[in-house]
Amino acid sequence: MTQNMKLPSLSFLAQAFISVCRRFPATMLCAVAGVITLMVINESRHVSGGENWIKFWMMAQIGLALSTGLVAFAESREWPSVRNLALQAGGLVLLGGYYALLDMDAKALDQIHLPRYIGFLALAHLFGAAAPFLNRRPVADFWEYNKQLFANFVVGAVYTMILYSGLSLAVLAVNELFNLEINYKIYAHLFVLLAGVFNTAFFLAHFPPEFQFADRDQSYNVVFKNLCQYILIPITGLYFLILYAYSVKILVTWNLPHGWVSSLVLGFSVAGIFTYLINYLLPAHTDSKIVHAYRRWFWWVLLPMVGLLFVAIGRRIADYGVTEERYFVAHAGLWLLALCGYFLWSKTDNIKFIPISLGLFILVAILGPLSAFQVAQRSQTGVLRELLEKNGRFDGDRLKAGGAAVPAEDAQRIYSGLEYLDKQDALDRIAPWFPVPLSTIATDTSRYAYAQRAAAIAAWLNAAPEGTVAANQREISVYPLHSQALNGNIAGFRTFYRLELYGDTDRKDRRVTFSTGLNALLLLDAAGKVTTDSIDLTPAMRGWLTAAGEEGYYTMPTGAEMVELRGKKSAARLYVQEARFDALKMEMRSLTGVLFVK
Repeated sequence: MTQNMKLPSLSFLAQAFISVCRRFPATMLCAVAGVITLMVINESRHVSGGENWIKFWMMAQIGLALSTGLVAFAESREWPSVRNLALQAGGLVLLGGYYALLDMDAKALDQIHLPRYIGFLALAHLFGAAAPFLNRRPVADFWEYNKQLFANFVVGAVYTMILYSGLSLAVLAVNELFNLEINYKIYAHLFVLLAGVFNTAFFLAHFPPEFQFADRDQSYNVVFKNLCQYILIPITGLYFLILYAYSVKILVTWNLPHGWVSSLVLGFSVAGIFTYLINYLLPAHTDSKIVHAYRRWFWWVLLPMVGLLFVAIGRRIADYGVTEERYFVAHAGLWLLALCGYFLWSKTDNIKFIPISLGLFILVAILGPLSAFQVAQRSQTGVLRELLEKNGRFDGDRLKAGGAAVPAEDAQRIYSGLEYLDKQDALDRIAPWFPVPLSTIATDTSRYAYAQRAAAIAAWLNAAPEGTVAANQREISVYPLHSQALNGNIAGFRTFYRLELYGDTDRKDRRVTFSTGLNALLLLDAAGKVTTDSIDLTPAMRGWLTAAGEEGYYTMPTGAEMVELRGKKSAARLYVQEARFDALKMEMRSLTGVLFVK
């Protein structure tokens, strides 16, 4: 007779949570810190010191995986509690050092610092997957360990979404039935709390207590078996057919492959390797021919696709040089080639090689002289020098101003190279080529003026593409520090208009629109056809530009969102909710708010 299932008591849940905190103190600390940080950011979109809060959250995400891996590493070696805690503390110290070094205001934030952060985040997760098995423990134990981690993550995510859906509906019902006017931000807070604390605690509560599974039943779960046999292997086979059909087309037409085929090969590889890992022990539990064939032939099938990837990315690099994106694709190709070589010719098909080798390749890609950033900068500098030498811009070892006209294609590539180096904060690589300091040629030193600096340098070389300077922008964003209601005396204003204007949108149904030059507001008659007045926006833009300084944004303090303006016939008062404008042309791109006119 079966026993009735009982829901766990609150005391049991509390005890489980305390046990998790005792075993993984640093991980839970990072989880709580990340939750609090996201709640603070969500509470106010323009919170003071917002970039530091974002940095803090970024460190917490690395800390979750890193601290968990450190615990698994220490426990697998049966270290005493004091040594285990010291190791976790050391991990937090490393995160603190990275927090201090990461510059969110750096010019090359998007191009270098964020990709490097993603690399560190991936390394932390790979470490967690392999930490207890950086030794001679059996591969079957390594597979079982990661199978349990994957299953716990999926189950925890499902429980989290079910809880969130149920609690969100409960909050909505209470709010609607009792007219409580609950702030909508509570839903985001609830999701962050469940995903950050509940999901993390659930995952850690089911974290393997030991790392030897030889005496346990390692039979395949039916879900994993069906997932692999009836979903993943057929999908991977579909990728295989598409790519091989495309390879046949290349041989028939004798045309080199397009660059995007690299993405398809990488997609096939990721899906295939994931399937191979799940399928690794399945042949011992099934007579399916497709399962056995996949285990035996996958790496042979993948090898020609790696060659196709090198041909595709090699064509792009030969034409335009190395960039970070092309480097990452080629670097991934080298990793795939190493995997194929290992599993085809090694006598020990040890799947530990996959995460460990990937971690090493990521380290090379994000740090040191062979990193994507250093290699790409050297390549683009070389391409730029070749173009300038080809067009006679060098006088000895120094560049000279002016010169004969440059062909349009070369001019565009020169401009693109200058803009690329500036985005990478790497103009110092070409500074010795110039007879004068670059600061005397490109005077704007603000973070977002890389297009303007590239245009200025190209113009000095008489190599600017046609229309480059005219198309150049320095966009400034304006918004209040805190969302707030309209305040102030509006006595004497005869009417008001709600503004939702965008420079590239012609809304004929509105009573207010931008002028042709986008530097004034035109008030229209009731039919929306005849202009009754023009309100000049230039004084407001000049004030915002001064307040923004070298930044690309201006957060208005309380009271500054109200701007007094003058028209040809009227006085106006503008309450700004958000604005964007081109500071070089003094042209408004978008404006939302309320305009009062008298």
